[in-house]
Amino acid sequence: MAYDIVYDPKVLKQLKKLDKEIASLILDGIESFASNPVLTKIKKLKTPFDGAYRLRIGDYRVIFYHEENLMLISKVAHRKDVYM
Repeated sequence: MAYDIVYDPKVLKQLKKLDKEIASLILDGIESFASNPVLTKIKKLKTPFDGAYRLRIGDYRVIFYHEENLMLISKVAHRKDVYM
């Protein structure tokens, strides 16, 4: 089962602020997970991110929601800043 990816406009701005190499690594990680979702790579989050999941890519975290085969990327940030 593969996911279609939808990026929140804020995420695209966050990615533009990052180093191009890191942004490329994150985008590759998201696309890799979306095409071959391995549940051991994600973690279901608790309050205040009810219903969200976390994908870990190096020192960066991707917060996303999913419904059927749609993956909505809502936040991308360094691990020290992502949960604020």
